[in-house]
Amino acid sequence: MLGMTKAKFKVLDGANRLLNATAVIGGAGIPCIFNPSEFTIQRNVNYAKHNIPGLDRPVLQFISGEAEVLSVSLTFDTYSAGVGAVQPQVIASTAAPDAVKLDVRTYTEPLMKLSTVNSDTHAPSLVEFVWGSISFKGYIESITQRFTMFNMFGKPVRAVVDMSLISDKKDNNIRNSPDRTKARSVSEGDRLYNFAYAEYGDCSEWRRIAVENNIDNPRRLEPGTDIVIPPIID
Repeated sequence: MLGMTKAKFKVLDGANRLLNATAVIGGAGIPCIFNPSEFTIQRNVNYAKHNIPGLDRPVLQFISGEAEVLSVSLTFDTYSAGVGAVQPQVIASTAAPDAVKLDVRTYTEPLMKLSTVNSDTHAPSLVEFVWGSISFKGYIESITQRFTMFNMFGKPVRAVVDMSLISDKKDNNIRNSPDRTKARSVSEGDRLYNFAYAEYGDCSEWRRIAVENNIDNPRRLEPGTDIVIPPIID
């Protein structure tokens, strides 16, 4: 019979030494005692809002997209984990007397250390959340461990870890090259710095467009007219 597929975190940039890898962690990654009941993936897009007198709504100008963020909440329990846990040490701990229950930080601290700086890369480790066919690669953006149960000696035996990973995915979209001359139609609310950012990725390049089109006042563009976007490489 096939066992339950467990969620885990893998370190991808050679920083396993940060985890002080032991038999608890192993070489296959940091295990989750329980699979999450849910997780979310969110992505935001930024727009500039230009308020034009007389219009019912602002004119939106796309600025940039943001990276996807995975948020997940994980439960760790070494007191009464039950059938949901498959790690032998956890099962042994739940069956042991209260005085010798395993400290739950054995499992939460390796996750917390993923947010520390790797001495080689001078940045936190790149990690991958893996659960069956699900895979999300990124960096720890935030992580919080909350202890919710203790044994009679004050040892934490149950905790919840809330964490967010920001994706490391690169922007591979192919765009029109800025080294070619183009023509663009002016819409209500457009400004030269908007065209400069959209075409060159630099708002300060608006002067290049103004000179090409003999525009004296860059704040006053006539809607419906066409302007030339010159190449950035002359």
